[in-house]
Amino acid sequence: MMKRKLVVLLAFLLAVTAGLAGCSGGGGGQTAGNRGEEGQTDGLVTLKFTRISYNDVRPPSKELWMWKKYEEKTGVRIEWEEIPGASVTERKNVILGSNNLPDAFYQLGFSNDELIRYGEQGIFVPLEGLIEQHAPNLKKLFQDYPEVKKTLTMPDGHIYSLPYIDSALPYRSIRLYINKTWLDRLGLELPKTTEELRQVLLAFKEQDANGNGDADDEMGWIMPSGTINSMFERQLFGSFGMGNGGLKAAENWVYKDKDGAMKLIFNDPKYKEVLQYLRQLYEDGTLPLLNYSEYEYAKWVSDAANDKVGAFSWGDPAYIGNAGPKNFVGINVLAGPGGDQVVSWMDPMTRGTSSFTITKANPHPEETIQWVDYFYGEEGSMFGFFGIEGETYNMVDGKPAYIDEIRKYEGGQQLGAFQYVDNVYGGYYPYVEPPADLRSAAKGKTVNEDFKTNSAELEKFLPEEIWPSFVPTPEESKEQSAILTDINKYITEMRVKFITGKANLEADWDNYVSTLDRMGAQKYLEIKKSQYERYKTVK
Repeated sequence: MMKRKLVVLLAFLLAVTAGLAGCSGGGGGQTAGNRGEEGQTDGLVTLKFTRISYNDVRPPSKELWMWKKYEEKTGVRIEWEEIPGASVTERKNVILGSNNLPDAFYQLGFSNDELIRYGEQGIFVPLEGLIEQHAPNLKKLFQDYPEVKKTLTMPDGHIYSLPYIDSALPYRSIRLYINKTWLDRLGLELPKTTEELRQVLLAFKEQDANGNGDADDEMGWIMPSGTINSMFERQLFGSFGMGNGGLKAAENWVYKDKDGAMKLIFNDPKYKEVLQYLRQLYEDGTLPLLNYSEYEYAKWVSDAANDKVGAFSWGDPAYIGNAGPKNFVGINVLAGPGGDQVVSWMDPMTRGTSSFTITKANPHPEETIQWVDYFYGEEGSMFGFFGIEGETYNMVDGKPAYIDEIRKYEGGQQLGAFQYVDNVYGGYYPYVEPPADLRSAAKGKTVNEDFKTNSAELEKFLPEEIWPSFVPTPEESKEQSAILTDINKYITEMRVKFITGKANLEADWDNYVSTLDRMGAQKYLEIKKSQYERYKTVK
């Protein structure tokens, strides 16, 4: 059912109209004031929004082309307060503790705990009634994709925030990027299993894969320190029978087993197999200790430019610099020793749950929800990413292509677009992302060229269910936070010991599991099961 719905949404968004240039209709397009026959307002509604600042790389929001155009369209003027990213947490807390609230927080982001707390205090306005009456695009989104509404609904039954939606599978997942230049030089095939990957990385290490005469300077899987736990390890969950549930489940250390039950990852025998596999790579010398020590991003990019990196994991190859698109290809999923093959590192389509919140200070909640609802429809989705046809992009072979001023911007096309439109940099905007093929076409590429992979595989190997981060009650939040603080610290310590051989996986595993139980592992599982049952009952 989920796969079918994704196809429907893509088809819906692909039906791009040219009406945006004329600022026609479309959800929240007309929002404020008494309008005459020509759609003009007899006075502007002014709203105050607080958001993250990107003024170091683009014009302030009040001067941005997109917001000027949207003010003309809606008759709603936004007074933007922009906060530098480094100051967001401190400034956000000050604002919420004051009597000087904005009318809404835009793209700022709140945790589920904060949404519950400030919602119950009356600082954030419940949105479900406003959506029902004044937000047709969001209402349709909830009807077509009930999991979106379920994800946003707090334990008290209210919705206090709006989502960031992306249905494009390549953008919601990461890949294992492997050095195709090295494969070709050594006459090796692209690995399809975890064991084949091991053998390929070993060949990279032993056979002078970069051809410089030094057989000892090649590294296997390598990324800046700490990245391996959130990237490669979680990818391997799908190869070792723990992929169902998707990324958010993995982040919360749970998965759906073949018997339909929710189980913990960190004490599962299958997780032991993952650690054993990583231990093998470490013993082979293809999983450098640098992954767990002080290895900086700049050094990593430099090593890739000097042809020393064999493999890494990320959403697209360009993260490692120019060497990425040039030398690497993406593997979406590997089959494990038991035949398991699931793209476990897959985000739900609700990639962000707190992109827009309305506060009690807002005198125009109806106009505000209409204003933002526009971006959850086809026209608003295109406007937020591409702008207006004939002004910021033109249609070429049925797909949008940015104008030369954007494509040839000295800082690159993405920052070029960011001089005009908002939703191309930083992410987690209150809107629905355009389809993947349109975003790739804007770069002059197909999706497969953009991600250097066969993206059709993603649909084939999707998890059975893709869970969100389940919303806790305030009591559950305190309890699970206390448990995870101890457990995550212990896992971090033991993971490195198991992989480097300072602890023995066979001799020390039982003590590791019993220690986790003493720290509250089983209680944590009970909490997650309760949250999952509550999630399923949301209507």
